[in-house]
Amino acid sequence: MDVQAVLNFFEFDKPFLITTHVHADGDGIGAMLGLFHWLKKTQRSGRMVIDDKTPDKKYRFLPSFDCIELYDSFSNDTSFERAVIVDTPTMSSQRIGNVAQLLSGQTQTLVIDHHAGGANEGTVRFVDESASAASELVYHLIQASRSALTPDMAMCLYAGIAFDTKLFKHSHPDRALNVCHELTKLGADPQQIAEELFTHQTFETVKTLGLALSTLTLQKKGQISMLHIDYKTYSLGGDLDVVVDHALSIDGVEVALFFKEEMPQRQRVSLRSRGKVDVNLVARTFGGGGHQRASGCTIEGALEYAQSKLMAELVKHLG
Repeated sequence: MDVQAVLNFFEFDKPFLITTHVHADGDGIGAMLGLFHWLKKTQRSGRMVIDDKTPDKKYRFLPSFDCIELYDSFSNDTSFERAVIVDTPTMSSQRIGNVAQLLSGQTQTLVIDHHAGGANEGTVRFVDESASAASELVYHLIQASRSALTPDMAMCLYAGIAFDTKLFKHSHPDRALNVCHELTKLGADPQQIAEELFTHQTFETVKTLGLALSTLTLQKKGQISMLHIDYKTYSLGGDLDVVVDHALSIDGVEVALFFKEEMPQRQRVSLRSRGKVDVNLVARTFGGGGHQRASGCTIEGALEYAQSKLMAELVKHLG
């Protein structure tokens, strides 16, 4: 990684596009917001755009959350000369949705990511698979710029790291803790962030959890837990991360699989592992990816088909 090349990328006086993957999560949003505040402080401008129906309101406590824009609010002829893509190794429409249409053939791009695998995309790449989160990499970028981090930056980046590591349980927690210790000194509030991210649930989330848990089964002598929701339940808009975490918490379970029918005949799958199985390798077989302990993929077809295909691949890794 050439940090100076990344800093040089920002030597530009027109607005930057900042985006992340569809179904933007805490790390993607935290990294976007951290960059957004840094650009403002350094007299640059950026527009945060995502291709979701609405940004997840769980993160509305973060400074400038209301500045996140939706792709649907853009005209078709809008394009940017420079774009930053965070928390995803690819800028394909499969990952960033219709925001990809805001990139022209002349757009220079910067990819900031920490996931294993992925295509070698981007004019400039700031990718470190040993980082805890994309938000951690944004922290290092700002530090390298010798620009002092503000409390707003610290709050957003701490939230991104806390979300992606599930409060320092996964994804290189040693690095996460070191960075978040510094962010706390710079103004992040660990107690508020933990409460906002992990102790407040909407009615739709609890309803979804109950419906999903009613489908819970154990496979392979209790080593795999599996559960699902249909399209109607998915459309409730609940927070789905808590569901798969419950499935993994069962004694003896090594891998949890959560199938979500995001569209008829399309299953979006969350995979979680205690560490024995690298679920990133499993997910990549189906065009997905993520981390060793937390990954995802999408499988076209009915639920039963997706379950059989994923189980057949998973047992190869379970041993």
